[in-house]
Amino acid sequence: MKRNTIKWKIFKYNIIVIVMLITLTTIIFNVAVRVYFKKDILRQLNKIASGTENTALEHGPDFFPGPERMPPPKSQNDNDLFKYYSMIDDSLKEPISVLNANVILLDKNKNRITPYKEKSSDISKDLMSRFTNEVNKSKTFSTEKYLNLNLSGTKYIAIIKPVFNKNSFGLGWIIIYSSLEKINQLQLGINLILFIILLFSALLIGILSSRLSKKISDPFSLLNEYISNIAEKNFGSIVEMPIYDELKEFVVNINIMSEKLEVYDKAQKTFLQNASHEFRNPLMSIQSYAEGIMYDVVDKKIAADVIINESKRMTHLVEDLLYLSRLDAIEEHYHSDELSISKLINSCIERMEVIANKNNIVIASNGLKEGIMVMGDEDKLSRAVANIISNCIRYAKRTVTVTLKVVNKKIEITIGDDGPGIDNNELPNIFERFYKGKKGNFGLGLSISKNIVERHNGKITARNSELGALFVIELTIL
Repeated sequence: MKRNTIKWKIFKYNIIVIVMLITLTTIIFNVAVRVYFKKDILRQLNKIASGTENTALEHGPDFFPGPERMPPPKSQNDNDLFKYYSMIDDSLKEPISVLNANVILLDKNKNRITPYKEKSSDISKDLMSRFTNEVNKSKTFSTEKYLNLNLSGTKYIAIIKPVFNKNSFGLGWIIIYSSLEKINQLQLGINLILFIILLFSALLIGILSSRLSKKISDPFSLLNEYISNIAEKNFGSIVEMPIYDELKEFVVNINIMSEKLEVYDKAQKTFLQNASHEFRNPLMSIQSYAEGIMYDVVDKKIAADVIINESKRMTHLVEDLLYLSRLDAIEEHYHSDELSISKLINSCIERMEVIANKNNIVIASNGLKEGIMVMGDEDKLSRAVANIISNCIRYAKRTVTVTLKVVNKKIEITIGDDGPGIDNNELPNIFERFYKGKKGNFGLGLSISKNIVERHNGKITARNSELGALFVIELTIL
């Protein structure tokens, strides 16, 4: 699995979350268990100590009738002590307790009362010494005392109960103690079970996370493959795959982009063919007449006129191409000013009348009211309108009509001619910059007009009327 991928990042973050959950669960669980065990152990120890105290005090007089008969521990009757200790040991056995409690009895002189020989004692000297030291620290304490001891790596819990003022047969202290080794083993077993459960859960979540991340990353892998095909100029194919709602708009835009790139690619190829053809014709004419002048086979004046006209035609074509490229460039600036739309239209009509007169065409204008203002770049808007008028002059029979009309806070500039109109199959492509109709000559005028109008947040459309072609430019008025 590669590191710098969505799949890896999803999997990595899920693993981090799993590890954090395992760590937090283990820590919290252990703290909770330890607190619970501590409280429960103290409760059990208190219960055992209370039962042992009651048993020791209740049956003590049966074995030790009086203080005057309380001999030193070494000279006590072994049978009586064994019976006494057996009775006390029975009271230590709590059915629901996890503690393995033991008891130590001390007389009022702080000597141990035991039936066992010193060498076979059931308690270590160090532990007994610690208990004795705790009893000696406070000679007068009359309340029970809790101890937590750690000897040779083993933890003990103990309670010392003073009973010297509760009996008359010589019993001084009762010490109940228990090793916590069993508790630690129990906690270790619980942790082991918890670890196995968490490990199994982590493996299961890791597998599910891997599958989930794969499902999330698969659409991106397919999209990457599709975009790579687009980079290789394989346009037009549609992304067809089950996608998430978050990616739906993204995929739709990619499909639209692919379709537009296909259209653009075809249009560009068509443009290169048309442009090469349009450039080739004047170049061949210029070359032919130049050779004719060289070999004195044509009239020099006629040849010069042809060369000049063809050169102007090529110059005009190159200028249109450069102007269109500047309009598309980000750095092209539009100088917006308040413009009188009627003055702008009149100015365009005056410039185009010279061409119209040469072709015996009349430009008529209607509805050019003063006071209608728009915000825009005067030079560029003038060129857009002039290009449309020029195109209409080219196809008109006698008249080109320019009218203005205000509709819903917008100004509609309608420019029409009385020519043959536009073929219906050509209408959708009439403003494409590389498109050449059956009846038309190669040019970029309509494409330039469309670009300028749209950059002014306007709209330009073309349709056929009863008389001929009709172009409508919509701009927002102030």
